[in-house]
Order: sequence, then C-alpha cells, then structure tokens
Amino acid sequence: MESVIGEMFDRTLAYSHQASEVKKMLRHYFDKAEIKNKVILDAGCRVGEYSQALVEMGARKIIGIDLSSRCIQVAKKRLKGKSKKMKFYQGDITNLKMFPDRFFDIVFCLGTINYLNPKGVKKAMKEFARVTKPDGIMLVLFQKNKGLLIQLVSKIATRLSVNVYLFFIDHFSFLFKSFVERMIGRKISYQYLKYDIFFGLRNLNFGIPVKIDKKFRVPTVTCEYCSEKTTASFKINVPKTIITRDND
Repeated sequence: MESVIGEMFDRTLAYSHQASEVKKMLRHYFDKAEIKNKVILDAGCRVGEYSQALVEMGARKIIGIDLSSRCIQVAKKRLKGKSKKMKFYQGDITNLKMFPDRFFDIVFCLGTINYLNPKGVKKAMKEFARVTKPDGIMLVLFQKNKGLLIQLVSKIATRLSVNVYLFFIDHFSFLFKSFVERMIGRKISYQYLKYDIFFGLRNLNFGIPVKIDKKFRVPTVTCEYCSEKTTASFKINVPKTIITRDND
C-alpha cells in the first residue's frame, strides 16, 4: 500500500499549493514565536511548499519526508540554493527510525495521514510523539467522516487504474466544480478540484481512528484546501497524554 500511495502522488507533481494559501494555513495554526528557531518535521512534505514557508517564518531547520521519491527530487530541485535550512528525504511516517527520540520541536502532518489504515495511523502518531521534544507540538489534520456518496466515489476511484482515473479527471472534473463547492462550503480552483479532491480520493480514509484528548482539538483554518466542515485539526502538546478517549 505504501508504494501505491507514493506512486500515486508521483502523478501530481505539476500541481502545487498556492503560496498565499500555504501561509494562511500556517499562520492560522502557529504564531511566529512558536516557529522561530525551531527544528520542524514536515511529515508528508510533497514538493516542499510548507517547508519553504516555515523557513520564511523563521524556523531554524526543516526536514521534509515523503513516500514519493519523485516528490523529494522535485522538492530538492525547486528549492536548491534557496536555503540551507531545508533537507528532504524519502521516508515513511509510520517508521521514523532515521530520527532519534525527542529530536523535533514541531511535527506537522497536514494530509498524508489520511492515506493510512487505522493501524498505520496509530503507528504514525506514536512515531510523531517519539520524535517530538517534551513541550513540543504535533499538528495533525484528519478528514472527517463523509457521506455515502463521497465514500462510494472514493472506492470507485481506488479501484480504477490511475491512467483511466486521470483521464476522467482531466476531461470531466470541471462538470462537478459547482456541486463540489456547495458540498464542501467553499470556493476552489480547478487544479485543487482535480488533484486534491478527485485524485486525492484514491486510497483515502475518513474519520479519526485513534483516540485523542479533546483538549487538543483546535478550529480548522478556512482556506481553499480545508475547512472545519471537512477537516478535524489537532494541535497536540507533547508529552501530555495523547491517546485517551473517543472523539466526536
């Protein structure tokens, strides 16, 4: 499954998040004092948009990991020479053995964890907690449970071959833009519709399969990429108890 997910995101290299939206997201969850001079893990970094923005916010060092080797290659190429504070590696968020305990001030995962099964999510969360320093922060965003229609589309998208599904996205996704905007309650671009919504439905899991203390639940930013209607955000202080009771 891990190789399938990595290969899937190899196919989205032409798509990148807008810098203004990336900064809006990060500023919603962090103030500059939380970022300044911090060592941060970008778990599921893709092509490094968020890593770059965090450096611009004053982070001391950013390490990005992603299953997709091509995403890592692109991240290194597009950010080469821009900052020595960023490093990118191919890696698995369920197995962060390349990092020692209590290494990062902040670990954040804004989408990748949704492609793991419940067992994988638990492993990733334990690894995040292990590599985060005491009094550090874990920011993790989950997809909320969706209705039967979305679940059905996700299953169909997963079963179709990548080439067939991409053909459908490229030629017919525009027909669904207004419908999707009404469903998720916000305006979106065609690029976002094609790659973050339609293509992103492949192998996507919904809900929160681990128990996280409700005190760590924070409002989700409203931007092109997410909103409270669709996404549950947790800003977890480590080493306080993480897995304690059921979530709503």
